[in-house]
Amino acid sequence: MIFNSSSEHLIVILPQQLQKLPSYRKRVCAFLNSGFPPRVLFILQVLSWFLTEVQGSSPPPHIIFIIADDLGWNDVGFRGSNQIPTPNIDALAYNGIVLDRHYTLPTCTPSRAALLTGKNPVRMGLLMPTLAGHADGIPLTEQLLPQKLQKLGYVTRLIGKWHVGSAKKSMTPIRRGFHSHFGFYNGFVGYKNGIHDFQNTSGFDCYRNFHRSKHEVEGKYLTDVYTKEAVDVIEAHSRSSAPLFLMLSHLAPHAGAIGVLEARDEEKNAKKYSYIADPLRRLYAGVMEALDASVGAVVSALDSHNMLRNSVIIFISDNGGPTTRRDVGLQTGASNWPLRGLKGSLFEGGVRGVAVAWSPLFKNLAQTSDNYIHLTDWLPSLYYAAGGDVNSLSALDGINQWSHLVDVKSKSSRNQLLVHIYEKRSKWAVIKDKWKLVQANDTETLKYTTFYHGESGRNGEKYSLNLVTGSPVSKILRRNVPEKELEIEYAERRRSLNRGMIAACSERIAASKLVPPDQCSEAPCLFNIHQDPCEFRDVAAHHPSIVDELRKLYEKYASSFAEPQDHGLDPAALPQNWDGWWTPWLDS
Repeated sequence: MIFNSSSEHLIVILPQQLQKLPSYRKRVCAFLNSGFPPRVLFILQVLSWFLTEVQGSSPPPHIIFIIADDLGWNDVGFRGSNQIPTPNIDALAYNGIVLDRHYTLPTCTPSRAALLTGKNPVRMGLLMPTLAGHADGIPLTEQLLPQKLQKLGYVTRLIGKWHVGSAKKSMTPIRRGFHSHFGFYNGFVGYKNGIHDFQNTSGFDCYRNFHRSKHEVEGKYLTDVYTKEAVDVIEAHSRSSAPLFLMLSHLAPHAGAIGVLEARDEEKNAKKYSYIADPLRRLYAGVMEALDASVGAVVSALDSHNMLRNSVIIFISDNGGPTTRRDVGLQTGASNWPLRGLKGSLFEGGVRGVAVAWSPLFKNLAQTSDNYIHLTDWLPSLYYAAGGDVNSLSALDGINQWSHLVDVKSKSSRNQLLVHIYEKRSKWAVIKDKWKLVQANDTETLKYTTFYHGESGRNGEKYSLNLVTGSPVSKILRRNVPEKELEIEYAERRRSLNRGMIAACSERIAASKLVPPDQCSEAPCLFNIHQDPCEFRDVAAHHPSIVDELRKLYEKYASSFAEPQDHGLDPAALPQNWDGWWTPWLDS
């Protein structure tokens, strides 16, 4: 703003951020048209508007991003299952925004690549999970979300799983935007020993930055170790004026090794969850107990250190749950009921993930978003929330959804997405509006991943609202609200979250069949996923024009399909060459 004393006129220059604010523009224009009061008053008024309305005038928010690994749709209480108590996660959902159509990729590495780059992983050749000793990973030409946030002044911390490349140190978290990393590089480790054991080869995989740290995890329970680290990070950061980006990427509830799932105390766990018939799911309940407590501890730490009032908390699963994994043996007893498919599948059970967002910056809390949100959307959304200019981001597949999160009653701009491409021309899926086109074409050994699996958790078990209202998260987010009042509110919120899905899937639930009517291998299946979210009835024959439209959409996505990364196992990477450790081996 410049005052021209010779002409007694004001020349008002609106910065780029101000130009985004319709309310600011209207008020300035109305003011100019009404005649000028004393110039000092005018300057003070404009400065007042600037301080109160400009995006970025308040401190950028702390961003706490919690990832649950292989969490099933039906493994949290707010989704209607009475089997496994998750009071803190439920309280976050009841008080936050449940992202009802949050789409991930079918497996770990592609999901994390999408989140960190804002791009569909098929563009980077990342179609499957990277394996230990293979030099695959996010290309070094990609600038990741933490790198972008660092440039905006954020302190960036990663706790837990990486799994997007570690053949060289340049591929690891410390060199890719995180100020610190305490965790593991590969897809999973033992909960009590930090060992990555796969295909008869085992080695330690537990690092603090580049330093080996098995002494910090051996004999302890990994979920609790990572929770304590997160609490310590928050406490230490509370003395800083910089905003924090904390990615807490849990191992839980992923298997710790082939055929291995570990609770804190398995004897006590067996007694506590004796009402669950399946012994594997009984163990899974104990794994979820620790994960849920972690969410409570993180929210408590943010609150006690006065950081919660300017925080954004996001809790997601990276993909669907593996009720069974006959191909690799990493089953956990997770449940995606009533959805179709498992981890690794293109069907909803593999890619429609549990997701919740909460922040005091959101205008409408205790709401449900039924708009499409994809993992790639988080990079531009969080970058914008942090004060970044999304117009400076190029070649992304993600869409800035921050305005939708701030006001969930507004419409999202996303109406289509690529689910994934496993094999060009033969195994893929896309979504547009209410339609989903799926070409499954699974081999005989993988067809089971496209079936219906998992317990309903509605077999007489009782859901405890007392646990939810008494949880740390509920006590903090709804301070001074009587628990009885909250019980009524939470009960209704839970019913509203689940009645639509149960009604829409009534035919599939009544059928009680493991094998769906159509395998979608001979020709692609078309599903109306708004009316049939359980993908029970293929309607391709009734809508040939829709099939053609979505096939063209797939061809558009497929045009950016990169050659799949597959460097193969490098014998030089084996732990026997590195004192029993998995390590970035190509640097030596």
